[in-house]
Amino acid sequence: VYYYTTTTMVPIILLLATTALSSGFVPSSRSYVHRCPNTNIQNDASLVTSTALSATSRRNFLTTTSTIATATATILSTTTTPAYAKEAPPPITRELVTSTFDAIRLDLTSPDGVYSTLTNLINDGKFEDVMQYTKESDAYFRRGKIGKARKLLTDKDLKGEAIQMSNAVTFDLIGINRASRPGKENKEEQLRYLGVLKTDVERILELEATIQVVDE
Repeated sequence: VYYYTTTTMVPIILLLATTALSSGFVPSSRSYVHRCPNTNIQNDASLVTSTALSATSRRNFLTTTSTIATATATILSTTTTPAYAKEAPPPITRELVTSTFDAIRLDLTSPDGVYSTLTNLINDGKFEDVMQYTKESDAYFRRGKIGKARKLLTDKDLKGEAIQMSNAVTFDLIGINRASRPGKENKEEQLRYLGVLKTDVERILELEATIQVVDE
């Protein structure tokens, strides 16, 4: 008989969470490198993982993630590992807020951004590249940039709404991914989801005006 302590169970729970969230995208055999707009910085796609919902439905996705999150929280709350003081987060200044949301805005307006890149790949009929790029964008853009912006929100009610907005971006990317899969290629659907993606990101950008900063 094997007994698992709370310390050994945490990696198991996190592994289950990763498995449940990774089935929404179908990647291609290619690797795509994200280029940050207006910089020379590149993020190696091989180091990027994605967070996606189950291909069945949004309801199954939310149910699965909710169950896993509850189980993880329960285990973590009973662990006997000594607690260490967390570092205080950086103060929310106007400069921090502006730079964080500008990074998202650039991906809508820059020729190297997510929106322009997807538009070009779709118009060129590069379905395999679209599949890979949407998978990477969920981590690089949605989880990375939008996730950082969500952490700056000061309105508690808006924090919950922002999570739904962020999830909507994932749904949009998966919609584009599905319309690019072999045997299901559909340019009209790709462009439709791309338009919704732009609208959803613009809604997220509107949250910038609600943030209260320390120097104002």
